[in-house]
Amino acid sequence: MEQIWYVLPVVMFAAVVRGYSGFGFAVIAVVGLNFFFEPQQSIAIVLSLDLICSLNLWQQAVKQANFPALKRLVIGSIFGIPIGYSFLLLIPAETLKLLICLGVLTLAALLFSSYRPFNAEKNITKVGFGLASGAGTASASIGGPMIVYYMLSSNLPTSSQRATMILFFIASEALTVITLISGGLVDDSLPQALLILTLPTLLAVYYGQYLFNKKPPQSLKSFALPIMVVVALLGIANSAHTLLT
Repeated sequence: MEQIWYVLPVVMFAAVVRGYSGFGFAVIAVVGLNFFFEPQQSIAIVLSLDLICSLNLWQQAVKQANFPALKRLVIGSIFGIPIGYSFLLLIPAETLKLLICLGVLTLAALLFSSYRPFNAEKNITKVGFGLASGAGTASASIGGPMIVYYMLSSNLPTSSQRATMILFFIASEALTVITLISGGLVDDSLPQALLILTLPTLLAVYYGQYLFNKKPPQSLKSFALPIMVVVALLGIANSAHTLLT
């Protein structure tokens, strides 16, 4: 557990991003933790921290979220989480991480091109993206970009996009952590890691929310895309190195 101190700067940066944009903590932090922990441990630690971080954001999010969209996204995630859990058990960890990072990079490329092969306002689209996010969260803690892609494709204002994502991640991550604990994939490293990381993470989230309230972005797109690309490339490089050695 002494290695947890090496990932503290990454976790704090991810928390600032989370407080500012409403997403990004899990997808950034899991890359750092995967250098030192097994995927099951990394996912449990990251999702538990993200869930704790989100609790101090929910009051503002409730006032701004789009609940019809949120409801359908959560319904989709309920079906997606068991699929992701199965992937976590059946697919080799590094292969799974590589595949998901390639998927994140593909989504980023679609966002850069502004190509939308679907109608974001249809209920089936919302359920589908919720399912994909739930599967990505449960399998490798990388379900956020799917929801970001959906939100940036919707007609919701920036504040509503952020708020809806915050509430969605609270629901989907809570369900995923319960699933991991029920499946026996969480060991005593989880409470130890949370004891060390929780306070710095919360402080960083507060700072990110302060930055948002002081100067919110005109669009999450310019903020989200660079993070998605960098995280995907780091994940691909790490997984490829592990698979080839």
